[in-house]
Amino acid sequence: MQRLFARRPPAPARLDVRPATLADRGALARLTEHSRRTHFHLDWWSIDDWLAEASSNAWVAVAGNHIAGVVIVPANELPVAWVRLAAIADGYDTRAVLDALFAAALPPLRAAGTGSLACLAYPDWLTDYLPDLGFTPFTDVTHFRKDDNSIPEQGSPALTVRAATPGDLPAVLANDRAAFDPIWWHTLDSLARILGDAAHFIVSELDGRIVGHAFSDVYVGRGHLIRLAVHPDYQRRGIGARLLAEELTYLLAAGAYPVTLNTQSNNFTSQTLYRRFGFAPTGESTTVMLRQIVR
Repeated sequence: MQRLFARRPPAPARLDVRPATLADRGALARLTEHSRRTHFHLDWWSIDDWLAEASSNAWVAVAGNHIAGVVIVPANELPVAWVRLAAIADGYDTRAVLDALFAAALPPLRAAGTGSLACLAYPDWLTDYLPDLGFTPFTDVTHFRKDDNSIPEQGSPALTVRAATPGDLPAVLANDRAAFDPIWWHTLDSLARILGDAAHFIVSELDGRIVGHAFSDVYVGRGHLIRLAVHPDYQRRGIGARLLAEELTYLLAAGAYPVTLNTQSNNFTSQTLYRRFGFAPTGESTTVMLRQIVR
């Protein structure tokens, strides 16, 4: 009688690392679906999207006829890259596979001028190995949640709030980079994807200039404020509050419940605004780990 469970043969000692391609999509789908060691941070892309991107910097470690692991670390023009996918197949040594994959992924980042590599520290299997890979804690991202339908009354700053258009994206990109540290920057391509995919994307105009933007989405009935940015030259004028009120108005009208957002634990200015609008910390946070890339 055939056994119901067959033990995987011992993993070969040799690991061959090669670029991942769209031809691997089926194997990678099975790997990420069944492996207990998977880290997803795909952003606005799918795995197939990243495999098709010229800058995807996607690698697989192959042992015999099996894919033992995968890592996707896009190498674009940004000064900080992110680990978008990491997965290790069951039965293979985590440290050996990660070492082999990151050894292949780091040179393209250096060639692209990337200075640092960031990774969200979750789940535990990956968090335990990040220090060994040269990552150290950079900041904590605190999670907030709003459980009521209230929206505080706002003043009337002389600005226009409207839906974003493709022609706005260069100005949105400039504001985004002025308002945030490089680790949080978007590319123009990612903003174009967000404009096409997000449920709600708005900009604010003052004196003929786009000075702020915000976008949010709805996931299985829950609303999530993804981004709220005001150019530093125009902050403390009520623009952020107006954008937040507009986003909440949209999400509540869409029946999204609850509404959540994330912000850095040391961003007290933003936290004050969010608390005023009824957001409260959930008690959960995620650590962002950072590795410097030595040239």
